[in-house]
Amino acid sequence: MKITILSPHIDDAAYCLALTISKCVKCKMEITIINCFTVTDWAIRFVTKDKNEISLMRKKEDELFYKSYEFPIEIVNLELLDAPLRNGFIFKEDAFAEKEWEVVREIKMHLKNYQGEILFCPLAIGDHIDHAICREAVTQLYRKIKVIFFEDLPYANRISEEQIFAHVNELQKNLKVKLLNQITDCDLSFNKEELLRIYDTQINEEICAEIISHMNAICGERFWGEEKVLQELNSY
Repeated sequence: MKITILSPHIDDAAYCLALTISKCVKCKMEITIINCFTVTDWAIRFVTKDKNEISLMRKKEDELFYKSYEFPIEIVNLELLDAPLRNGFIFKEDAFAEKEWEVVREIKMHLKNYQGEILFCPLAIGDHIDHAICREAVTQLYRKIKVIFFEDLPYANRISEEQIFAHVNELQKNLKVKLLNQITDCDLSFNKEELLRIYDTQINEEICAEIISHMNAICGERFWGEEKVLQELNSY
């Protein structure tokens, strides 16, 4: 079993799927993390505004996070500019501009190398433009890739369960499929909060609390997929 996780930024896969990755590791699955928008000058704790330095710091944090699993996990960085560097804003309010469609096409081309694997993709809850771009690239390839959608954090913690389900329902209508949800249960031996703090340039007490609050509220990490894809994931 090969698992690919499409992470809009360095840290998104960890925030949303740390428990799930741990479970996949225990099942000896091959795991690839694709970090898309890895060129950035954003950090909560600014020690510099140089995008090269901050991008490098974030990559080192990411490598340290995945080394903690003590299992070979491949990291692929696409070196795309993140939203603030591309256009100065973060959240999607209007239709994609042509430059967004160009990035959609670039990610889509890269994903063609991963057909046949199970691909985890963000639901784009919260309408972060980079998350929305990732989801659009995947939905355009949906019939050719086995897809599971994960809930974006901390954004999913900022809306109600009803709003999350409405978001998924809209996606179902667009794809003309039925998506079921599954939860990776909390593992008492796995300290997600401690591991997330590896991302020192990105996480603070508030964000960490939001992520853990959502995990506790649903007793794990929730993702969505068609029944046949979830069955394949669970067969290993």
